Amino acid sequence: MFTEAQNFAIVQTELDTVFFQQFEYDSSTPGIATANTGVIFKPVTTEHAAYIGEINKATGLWNKVTEVQTVPTANPAVRNKYTIYVQDFADSIEISKDLFDDNMHGVWAEDVKQFALMARVTQDQNAFALFVNAFTTTLTADGVSFINSAHPLIGGGTVSNIVSAFNGTTALSDGAVNNAIVQLREQKNQAGVILGGVPSILLVPAKLFKQACQITDSALVSDNSNNNINVYRSMYGFTVYSSPYLGAAAGGSDTAWFMLTPQHSVSRLIRQGIETALRPWQYSNNRTYLYQGNFREQVFVPDYAGAVGSLGT
Repeated sequence: MFTEAQNFAIVQTELDTVFFQQFEYDSSTPGIATANTGVIFKPVTTEHAAYIGEINKATGLWNKVTEVQTVPTANPAVRNKYTIYVQDFADSIEISKDLFDDNMHGVWAEDVKQFALMARVTQDQNAFALFVNAFTTTLTADGVSFINSAHPLIGGGTVSNIVSAFNGTTALSDGAVNNAIVQLREQKNQAGVILGGVPSILLVPAKLFKQACQITDSALVSDNSNNNINVYRSMYGFTVYSSPYLGAAAGGSDTAWFMLTPQHSVSRLIRQGIETALRPWQYSNNRTYLYQGNFREQVFVPDYAGAVGSLGT
């Protein structure tokens, strides 16, 4: 004979088993980007409700010195303090005791699966909103949009990380991708030093995924009658990722695209991973279980460096 506590534990275990089977999907599928794709959203953990950081202007180039010359002293600087507030996401569903006991046609199991799926979609939509709003309301610590034509440098001057036009357009193409690579290779840091960034990620909406793969992974140059070797595949080897939450169907754009180096600063601040809880039917006034879950996180990008983007127009 099971005690009440044992019965309660069995019920939560059954619900959690269904929930996490749906929530903890395999995010290693080639080309499919999610909030858990660590090379795009670098995970940062915190134990607080807010995360405070500053942008560092590193030292400049080293100086030539003679044999007994006093070694010059560099002057690093810190500017542009930023604060990221963790957001709390939560929801719950009620399952009647009779429905759970009978589970006719697997109804409660399907309800829990959909509940878990919505948690996953919420996480992804919140994460990719950073890129959807990259040209407008997603701001870096310097106070301008993530992808902008004039990021002010701590060391003086400005940097643009908007992909320059190829043949009058910044739409995704072989030539535009090359322009993005050149911009990343020549991009200056906060001290005004060219770092020679190497692209590792091409991030596109779902409607551009096929074209992006053709440009980057064909054996020969795509959409070209010449049998030229595709250097993007043979030399750079960056990965194409896509997400449906970048496209127009999700409030974004079907033409915008981004290129990142491993040194980019797009981050996912995690205060608490997904947690679930169950209120047993004995504590309700209508004999229902209340199954709820929540997670606490936020995405942010403190600096422009290591990223370029295009509206594709």
